[in-house]
Amino acid sequence: MKIKTVSSGIFIVIGGILLSMTLTRILLNPLIEQISWFNNSGSFGIALFLLLYIILGILVIPASFHKYLSGIIFGFSLGVLIAWIGSMLAAIIPFLLAKRWLKPYAEKLLEKNPKLIGIEKAIVTDKWKTVALTRVSLVIPYGILNYAFGATDINLKDYLIGNTAMILPAIMYAWWGSQTRVIAGAIETGERGSSYTISLIISLGLTIWLIYRGHEISKRFENLEAQ
Repeated sequence: MKIKTVSSGIFIVIGGILLSMTLTRILLNPLIEQISWFNNSGSFGIALFLLLYIILGILVIPASFHKYLSGIIFGFSLGVLIAWIGSMLAAIIPFLLAKRWLKPYAEKLLEKNPKLIGIEKAIVTDKWKTVALTRVSLVIPYGILNYAFGATDINLKDYLIGNTAMILPAIMYAWWGSQTRVIAGAIETGERGSSYTISLIISLGLTIWLIYRGHEISKRFENLEAQ
């Protein structure tokens, strides 16, 4: 079962990379100039991009593509920083909403999502470490987690500390996004140099590792609930 799950994750990753390259060539290239407005507009563009990130978090919309766009628009270094800050902000607001006004909704999310089974028990002993583990996982949904943690006993301090681990998926998606133009150019011209190969290997390797870790983390929470 474990091998089957990991193999499925690898297949999804490879398919995701190929799909992203295809979409980049067909759809994103014509739009690069338009979405570059965020970068060309300086601080205002960055602030608006972060605002959109927060809205996605509140609406429980997956933020992975937004991280990916961070790399495309702002490049790797700045893209990582923006993706990380954005994911932190988009995690804090739903968490506070769940703590104050939306706890019944958060509790339903916690109960209905099998990947979150046992998370409340883990919070009791590991606190911020539990948050950190879930944030390096690509298996456990980011948007649902933001509200679900609000239904647990985790305090804001531990929640913030644990959320810093989101730097890992931010690095992965921003790198993938920053290499999009390189990959698309290689496909277009047929010149597949070292940058093309390295970008594929790094993106694929890091994503497979995160999926594998996500599977292990989910199993850990399920085992906690069974105890």
